[in-house]
Amino acid sequence: MPFARRARCRLYYEVLGDPSLPALVLVRGLARSSRYWGALLPHLAPFRIVLVDNRGVGRSDATLPPYSSRQLADDIAAVMDAAGLDRAHVFGMSLGGMIVQQLALAHPARVDRLVIGCSTPGGRHAHRASIRALLALRDAHDVDRQLAILVSRATPELRDLWLAIAHDEPARWRGVLGQVAAGLRHEDIIIPPANSRLLAERIPNATLVMLPGARHDFTSDRPVESARAIVEFLGAAP
Repeated sequence: MPFARRARCRLYYEVLGDPSLPALVLVRGLARSSRYWGALLPHLAPFRIVLVDNRGVGRSDATLPPYSSRQLADDIAAVMDAAGLDRAHVFGMSLGGMIVQQLALAHPARVDRLVIGCSTPGGRHAHRASIRALLALRDAHDVDRQLAILVSRATPELRDLWLAIAHDEPARWRGVLGQVAAGLRHEDIIIPPANSRLLAERIPNATLVMLPGARHDFTSDRPVESARAIVEFLGAAP
C-alpha cells in the first residue's frame, strides 16, 4: 500500500485512473477516510483521482492531538510529492474544505482549480453551527444516527458501505480528537450553508452550486449531481 511520510506520520493514499488525465485530489472531512467517497468515484472518470486518508483516520497514522487545518494541508502537499504531482485540482468537503483552503494559501503553486464543499472560511464573519447540530454529533459513532444527520435518504447500499467501513476502520479517538481540534480551531464542524455563499463572495471567479434537499454529506446524498458540478467547473465535461 502506498504511503507518504511527513514528520514521522505515515499518510495513506491511492491513485486511480489513467496517468494522462488531469489529477484531482479528494480530501474528506471529520473522521472520514477516503472509502467514504463511495458512489461519487465512478462519476469522476475524466480525472486521475488521488484519494487521501487524513492524519488520524483510515489507514493513516493517528499522531498525538491536537491537529490544525494548516498541518493537515501540509500533509496533503506531502502526499502530492509522494504521488509525483507538482500541481493538481483539489476538492475538499467539510473539514476537508478547510484543509484545502489552507493548502491553496500555503502552497498556491500546487493548486490548479479548487472545489470547496459544505465548508467555511472561519473567522468572525463566518456563520456558526447551531448548538442543536453540534449536540447531534454525540451519537455520530452510530451509523444509523450518522445517516439520519448527514444524508436526506439512506439507501441500503450506502448503509451497508458505512457499516463495512465502521467495522473495518474502528475510530481511533486520538485521531478523531485531533481532527475535531483542527475543525474547531478553523470553525465549527457541521457547516451552515451561508458559509458557502460567503466563500463564493470572497474568492475571485468562484461559482456557487447548491443542491436542493441535500444534507451535509452531499456527495453521498447526491453523487451524480455532485460529480456533474465538479466536472463542469473543472472544465472536463464530456
